[in-house]
Amino acid sequence: MIREYTKRVLLCLTGLFLYGFGNVFSIKAGEVGTNAWNTLAMGISGTAGVSFGTATALISCVIVVIDIVGRGKLGFGTLLNFIFIPVFSDLCLAVFDFVPAAPNMVWGMVYTLCTQLWLSFALVVYMKPALGCGPRDTLMVILGRKMPKAPIGVVKFLLEAAALAVGALLGAPFGLGSVLVLVLQASMFQFACWVCRYEPRAVEHENFMDTIKRWKKA
Repeated sequence: MIREYTKRVLLCLTGLFLYGFGNVFSIKAGEVGTNAWNTLAMGISGTAGVSFGTATALISCVIVVIDIVGRGKLGFGTLLNFIFIPVFSDLCLAVFDFVPAAPNMVWGMVYTLCTQLWLSFALVVYMKPALGCGPRDTLMVILGRKMPKAPIGVVKFLLEAAALAVGALLGAPFGLGSVLVLVLQASMFQFACWVCRYEPRAVEHENFMDTIKRWKKA
């Protein structure tokens, strides 16, 4: 039992670190724009005067409430996501501050598109242990199960289109890269799921009580 959960937690943390690292290049894309959730976080960060990581945490708080109302499964993986995505994002932004910002539109688009593909794989890595999705991904699964005939990438597209619109209205950098990522992210996420043989809606995640009950029976 200890070995099983150690592996699952380490895999989850690995995915979260990879996600935080990917955010560095996403933000370095500059005026070209970044992905939807980063656009929203940057919009809140600039409007409220808080760090990018803090803005990310605030978004998570709001979405957690929505997840609870929608009866999504929130577990220890959700808690790890809530704690470590902001921490890893701010840490990587500080450590890799030497990474140059995209010098022009072409490089900005390269940064943005490569990062989005990287983040798609990071997303699958931390969801695979089935310890509970992050707040945003729990919401994606909730909506996905309400639209079973729609590819999960399309569900992700619709959800993040709303996040991108709000972030842009708050004054976050919004450019061709943001639009291109929004259009292509469905196929990117579908591709990552296909490579990793993962279907988010088919996995039964453990919520807090499921994990506690398993440990009590062990």
